[in-house]
Formats: sequence, C-alpha cells, structure tokens
Amino acid sequence: MTAETKLSKKTFYELLAPESGEHPVQVLGSLLLDEHQKEDGDASDIRFAQGEVYFHHKDYEAAIFKWEHITSELDQWARKNMADAYMELGMEAAALDLYKSIETDSLVLKIEVALQLFSLYLQQEKQDAAVLSIKKAVALDPDYQNIALIARAFFEEHQDWENAVELAANETIRTQSLDWAEVLQAYITNGYTNRFEPSYFNEVLAAMYHVSPPHFEELVLSLWHSYEGQPSYMPWLMNVNNVYQSLDGEQSHSWRKLSKRHEETYLQLTGGAYSVKELSKVLPGFLVNWLSMSEANHAILSAAAVLAWNDLFPESISAEQVYRAENLVSWKQNITAGLEESLELFDSVKRWSLENEVEIGDQSNWMVQELLDLHTRHLLVAGAASSGKSSFINSVLDEPVLGEESSTVVIVREHPETEISEVKAIREPGGLTANDRFIEYRLPSEFLSRHGMTMIDSPGFNSRLGGRNEVHHYINLADSMLFILSANAPFTAQESEFLLRIRDLAPDMPIHFLLNKMDTVYGEEEANRVLLDTEERIHTVFPEAKVFAYSSHYKSSRQLELFDDFIEKNFSPARLDDRVAKLLFVIRTTITNLLDTRLEHERSLEKSIVWNEDMVSKLNGAIHQLEDLEKEKTVEIRRYFHTVKEEIRQDMRMKIPEMLRSCAKLVREDSDFGKIHLQLNEEMNSRIKIYIDDTVLPMYRDSLHEWISSSHDELKVSQAHLDEMSSGFNKLFESDRVELSCDFKIADDWRRDVQRMTSGFQLDEVNILMRHTPSQLLLKSAGKLINAIAQNKTMMVNRYTQYIENEDYSELTEDIISKFLLPFDVFEKGIDRDVTIFFSHPFSVLKQTVEETHTAISAKQSKLLDMKNHLSTFKESLTLFELRLRQYEWMLLGTR
Repeated sequence: MTAETKLSKKTFYELLAPESGEHPVQVLGSLLLDEHQKEDGDASDIRFAQGEVYFHHKDYEAAIFKWEHITSELDQWARKNMADAYMELGMEAAALDLYKSIETDSLVLKIEVALQLFSLYLQQEKQDAAVLSIKKAVALDPDYQNIALIARAFFEEHQDWENAVELAANETIRTQSLDWAEVLQAYITNGYTNRFEPSYFNEVLAAMYHVSPPHFEELVLSLWHSYEGQPSYMPWLMNVNNVYQSLDGEQSHSWRKLSKRHEETYLQLTGGAYSVKELSKVLPGFLVNWLSMSEANHAILSAAAVLAWNDLFPESISAEQVYRAENLVSWKQNITAGLEESLELFDSVKRWSLENEVEIGDQSNWMVQELLDLHTRHLLVAGAASSGKSSFINSVLDEPVLGEESSTVVIVREHPETEISEVKAIREPGGLTANDRFIEYRLPSEFLSRHGMTMIDSPGFNSRLGGRNEVHHYINLADSMLFILSANAPFTAQESEFLLRIRDLAPDMPIHFLLNKMDTVYGEEEANRVLLDTEERIHTVFPEAKVFAYSSHYKSSRQLELFDDFIEKNFSPARLDDRVAKLLFVIRTTITNLLDTRLEHERSLEKSIVWNEDMVSKLNGAIHQLEDLEKEKTVEIRRYFHTVKEEIRQDMRMKIPEMLRSCAKLVREDSDFGKIHLQLNEEMNSRIKIYIDDTVLPMYRDSLHEWISSSHDELKVSQAHLDEMSSGFNKLFESDRVELSCDFKIADDWRRDVQRMTSGFQLDEVNILMRHTPSQLLLKSAGKLINAIAQNKTMMVNRYTQYIENEDYSELTEDIISKFLLPFDVFEKGIDRDVTIFFSHPFSVLKQTVEETHTAISAKQSKLLDMKNHLSTFKESLTLFELRLRQYEWMLLGTR
C-alpha cells in the first residue's frame, strides 16, 4: 500500500508504529519524546500520526490540536484531516473552509477532497455543488475507488440524466467497455439523450464500430429512434451519414437492421413531409451509405434508390457510386417484381391527392384494380373504322354488344349478370372529353370465361385523326393486341404507321392480326392468296406476328375452335413484371395528371373569381335598377293617389259653399227669427253630412279602388320585370338561387284601409251661423226684437238671405275638408313605406346574394393564394413520388 493510500485512509501512523505489543499511542509518545530531545528534531510526522490515532479513537479535538501545527510536506493532508474531524464534530462551515483552502499537486489528495466536498454538499442538500464535486473527482481519475460507478448511482438517483449520459458516453469512449455501452443504450432507449446534439455521440459510435459492430448498430438504431420526430432529426441523419463515411476499416458484420432502418426512413423522407431542399442535404449521403451497408443479394432496393435520385438530381452522387448501383441493378436477381411496393406507392399518391383536394379520378383506380387481377388477361382489340371490328367482337361474344361505329372505348368482361356502367376521369369545368370516360360492359360470356379474358375495344382507327386514337390511352392496360384488318384492303400504309407508333409506346406488347371479312373474298384460292400476301407484308414489319383469317358473318363451330386455339397459342397469360411495368406507367400518368389537375384548379378558381366579380357588378347593377324602379313606382302611385284626393278636395270646395248658400231659401217671413239661426245651422250641418256620406265617400271609394287596381297593375309589371331579372341570374348561376318575389299583400292592406276610411265619416257639428261675428250678432239681436213686428219680417228675410248667399264659407269649407281628408293624408304618407315593403324581399335577396358572392370570392381568393403559395411544395411532393416511382422502375429493370 502506497503512502498516499495510507494517508487517505488515515493509517500513516502504521509506518511509525508498526504492529507490536505496545499501543500506538505509547509508541508515538516515546518517538515524540525522543525527537524533542534532539537538537534539530522535527516531530511533524509524529504529531501527524498521533492525530490519526486520536481521530480513529474519536478524540477529534486532540486530533485537530495535533494537526494544527504541521509544517512538513504533510501540511495539506493535515488540513484535509482537520476538515474531516470538523465534519465529525458537526462543524460543517469550518470543514468547508479548510477543504477549500487545500492546495496540492497530489492527485489522490485532490480526489479525496473532492469526494469529501461531495459528501458535505449532499448533507447540506446543495445539489449543484455536489454535482460539480463528483464530476471533478471523476475527471481526476474515474477508476479511483469506483468513482465512476458512484457518480452513475448518484446521477440516476437524482434523475440527473444529462450528467448520467455524459458520464456513460465518456466512460464508453475511455474504457471501450460494452457494459458502459449498454448503460448508454438504456439511457437512449428511455429518451434521456434527446437534448444532446447528434454529433455528441460520434466518438462513442466510432469506438463501438471497432470494438463491437453489433453494439455500434444497436446504438445507432436507438439514437435514430430517439431523434425521430424531433427538430434534430434531420441533423441526426446528416450526422450519421458523416459518421458512417468517416469510419475506417472493413467490417464483416451484416448490417441488416441498419439497412432496414434506412429503407424505412427513405420511405418516410420521401412521403411528402420534407422539402426537396431539405432532402438534398441528406439523401445523397444517406443513399450511398444505404447502398454500402446493403448485402449484395438485397441491394437492388438501395441501388435503385441511388439511380432514381441521380436521375432527378444528376451529379449529386458520385459517378463511382452510380456505376456501382447500375451494376447491382443490372444483375437479374431472383426477387419479386415490386407489385406490392408499386401498389403502396399508388395508395400513397391517392391518399396524398385526397389530402390536397386533387382527385385522381375513377379511371386510375379502376385501371390499378384491373392490373392487380393477374388471373385475367387483357386483350386490346383495335382496327380501322372499316375493318368490321365491332362485328367481329359481337360474333365472338355471340351478343350484340357494340354498334357499328362506337366512338367510346368499351371494356367487355365476363360477369354472371349483364351490367353497363360508365367510368369517368376527373370532371373539369370544361367538361369531359372522349379520353375522360369509357364504358364497362359486363355480361355472361363463355368465350371470355374460357380464356380468362377481358376485351378492350377502342374506337375505329381513322387516318384523318393524324394517327392519334383512344387506343393510346389503354395500351398500358393491355397484355396483348389483336389488330383487325379488312380483307378488302389489308394492312394499309396508314395501319402500318399507326401500329409502328403503338410499338414505340409498348415495345414488349405482342401484336397479332385478324384478317376479317374473308366472306367477301371470292373463291378459296383467292382467299389463300390474300392471306399469304397479308402475312408477307405484315412480317416485314412484325416478324413474330400471327394472322388469323376470319369471317364475322360466317357462324361455324370449326372457325370458333380454330380461333380459340389461335388465342391460346399466341396470347399468353399476364406476366407479373409486365403488370408491374404497366402499373408504374399508370402511376406516372397519375402523377403527371395531378399537376395538370392542380393547375387546372388554379385556372378554374381564377375564372370563377372573375366570373363572381362580374356577377357582383351585375347584382349591384340590379340593385340600382331596383332602387330606380322603386322610386319610379312610388312616385307614380303617390301621384295617382294625390290626384284622386285633390279631385275630391276641389269638388268639396265647390259643393259645400253652394250647399250652404242654398240654405237661404229656408228663410221665410213666417220663420221664427229668434231661432232661425239655430234652425239654419242645424240644416247646414245635415246637408254637409248627407253630401259627404251619399256623394263624397262613394265617389272617393270608387276612385280609390281604381287607384288600387291601377297600382296593382303597375306592381305586377314590376314583378314581371323582376321575374325576368331573376331568370337571367339563375341561368348565370345555373341554379334557382335568385327568387325576387314581391309582397303583394300591400294591395290587400290598401283595400282594407280604403274600405275602412270610406265606410263613414263622423262630422262634428260645425258652428256655421253660431259664431260670434258682428254680422251674426246683429242678425240674431234684430231677429229677437223684430220677431213680433210683422211689417219688418220682410226686411229680416232679405237680410238673412243676403247674408247667407254672400257669406265667405272658404275657411269653414277648408276646415271641413281637412278633417275629412285627415286619414287619407296619413294614408298617403304611408305609401312610400308600403312600396318599400313591396320591394323589400327582392332587395334582401339581391343584397344577400351579393354578400354570398363576395364571400365566395374571398374564399376562392384565399384558396387560390394558398394554392399558389404552396405550389412549390405541391410540385416537390410530386417530385418525391416520382423519385420512388423511378426507384421501382429501376428495380423492375433488374428483374427483366
């Protein structure tokens, strides 16, 4: 045991007082006495040893006393021991000061002080200080008294995972111990390493790569999983690329798990969640690493991914790696042709299209399902319009399925029940074209069932179409083609040119021929000549093609037997790799169409916005027209009503004064002039009332009913105008959206009000001759005085008559008229409101339609802006789908 070890255990005294019969105290005491007797004696070591003995016997004060005056090289150890004694005495502050005051070059003493401080800080519950102390001790010597294990236990107990991870990583690098690697693995698995930058673990990974590749692989996979879904995920992928490329030395380890993880991550990265810009920083290195760790017999997936990326982003991967990938793909490896992968890609595209509101259409789904049916072969039947193609199909199926000149593709398949349906592509604002739909005809058919076949009938080929034909859209659905020729003009130059284009589009698709209308050729010898001549000309272009002579009008079991044999010999069942290739073509077409559809949606939105803005202008114009119409009708109806009312007013102004003056005839010489004024006043009131009740009110009632009838007619004219307006808008909207019905109930309200106002008038008695005017007072007074004088009655008659006939009744008349016309005046003031009510619903509908159209414009503008802002993202997603598509195309190349 070294001296420093004895000092750390406080057994230095054993060097001075070895085990003997005497107690160390006695031995050390004797030594101290001897040392004092020396002239130059130095008792520091003996005092130091005595302090240790006292400490072990818990005489801490004596021990401190002994250590206080140590001046030898043991002075720093003495200070440490004094601090230990203070700790035992519970004097933590004094101990702490002493520990901090120690200055030494001794590694052991430094570690011991750090450990003691660690214990002290734990007692004081100073977590941070304790952490610093134990980390300092570990940094000085991790192997000293299992400090690293002590630190690990401390960190785990206090769930200080950051320091625990740091300790495990450092110890793994230092010791290259698999035990520490497994500790770190556990921390990673439990998610304690997420806060660390990915590059933090590079040294650990490098160490494990050389020590234990399996542990290296497990550490990488654990870190991979821990960073997945975190902001540091992409930095992790870039970092692991660099780590793998920086490792030296060949390893015989099979990286199957890591290769599988690359495959899964590749599918995840290319799923649309990341931009091409982000991926361009990661994928080149990622793919190269994947290729490097893939075993030769499983490397086609990674090799195809490398080549696919290089196709889309040339020169981003080194030529050496591309060459290696090409070699791997070129090997005809015994693997599946990628049907499941291709189908998964199509499903991904379909899900993505739904999420992005860009439908792929029914046809793509239908074609994919057809291609997945490997038990049914698809025979594409094509031919010139005059070849008798439809008659041939009808004769083979023994069913009049097709007309003579069908302009639509018809898919004929075997089914227990006869059913006809239309399969459409995406419907765009411009409508459907012939390319956008086809007919699926299902029927019971022995021929189709016998051969496990579905027939695709395309419209007759016509050279005037410039060689384009519906057949081009279905080549990649067909396993083979049967081209129908007419025996009257077989294999024309136009037919040859057409078929050469077909071969360019589908070079591997078998093409055979049926020479139809053989019944029109006279004689067997001529028929053989036509057949041989046709075969010779066909073979110059299609050497492997077979020709079958046929007559649609000649029903013969022998002909059908021979044709069955022709079908079985020359039209093979569907091949898996061919169907995969066709499926990939459908996916490529779908991806291309999605961008076209998206751009068409944008154009449609732009057109719709312009159209809706135009509709807003039209609607606002209609509102202005309606405002003008309302004002016009209000003026007309009020003017008419006012005219009727003024006519009544004028009549009353004329008739009432005449009526009152006519009352002068009632004054006679035998009248009682004392009461004549009362009698005349009563009679005048009576005549006015009779005039109003019997003349004015009936006349006014009739005039107002005529006014109502005329107004109603005017309002009906307005309604007719609005009906025409709403019809125009509904044609533009292509729906019954605008309904401008007016409220004709106001006419009924007017009739009710007129009936009420003209049913009677309560006129309060008017003081016509009972007023206190000078003239009336004079007549009343004179009448009372002269009533008994006969010779003066003639004079009174004359006076009264003259007064009545010459009196000005205009003020009185106006007063009566005002009272009579008061309800009609009120009614007239309400006409404006009534006409407004009449037109209120059309106004409301038009304004609401304007608001709805503005809302639609705003929504479409927002949608359009969002689409334009995310167009680059949309294109990038399609690019990633194309990347996977190219990968599967390269994989398919390796199986053909």
